[in-house]
Amino acid sequence: MPQIMVGSDGRTEVNLYYEDFGTGPPVVLVPGWPLTQASWEEQVRVFVQAGRRVVTYDRRGFGRSTRAWSGYDAPTLAEDLHHLLRLLELTDVSLIGFSSGCAEVTHYLAARGEDRIAAMVLASPIVVVPGDELIADLLTSARRHRIPLLDGVLRKFFSVNGECVLDEATRQYHLHLAASASPQAVSDMVASWLSASHAPDLAGTAVPTLIVHGECDAFMPYGTSAAALGRAVPSRRTLLVPTAPHGVPLTHPHQWNSAVLSFLDL
Repeated sequence: MPQIMVGSDGRTEVNLYYEDFGTGPPVVLVPGWPLTQASWEEQVRVFVQAGRRVVTYDRRGFGRSTRAWSGYDAPTLAEDLHHLLRLLELTDVSLIGFSSGCAEVTHYLAARGEDRIAAMVLASPIVVVPGDELIADLLTSARRHRIPLLDGVLRKFFSVNGECVLDEATRQYHLHLAASASPQAVSDMVASWLSASHAPDLAGTAVPTLIVHGECDAFMPYGTSAAALGRAVPSRRTLLVPTAPHGVPLTHPHQWNSAVLSFLDL
């Protein structure tokens, strides 16, 4: 099982599980909370066939990576991403984040600069401010009712006007993977959003950026997330996918893949 050690958590080594397929310009796909690298299944095959080297990974605490006790803040997770890029010797990388995974991407750029990065895609980015009631409610539920919370979150991720547009078998599959994550990771990542903001990390970046958002995102509506983020990024393009929910890479993969690959080929 391919793993890379990215640091330690007390007496415990922290290893990230990753998958690395294809040849060509590298693309690194960063999943969103509470999902794992398995959420990129619809992208990996298509991107490899399009001539890309595709790397996916499970962040610490999720999937097959180490269930560390700490390190679920955006700066530490961005450092984990840095170690992955460095140890795999990846350059001219297209970094693609989904939902909260966008925080790893933007914090990486803020901390490590643009030397390794050729392009950036932010899919359904979460932009929050301190005191956000949604995040506070999620945190309370994550600590007291974790499985029902994850079930409700994933239903909302994939719903348009209250109706889930992802088949139930696939939703249950991702719920099973999310439920197997470290309980500490599930709650600590939510807590870290209370002080998170992508905009300062991106101010002045010259990296070509595509922001993709579902028109019917019920989890993080476009007007309060991608629209606000886009104003802070001078070199960005924005795509609003019609009738798509928060989890647009899974529910509308053909549209999403085509738009992202077209952007990366520019």
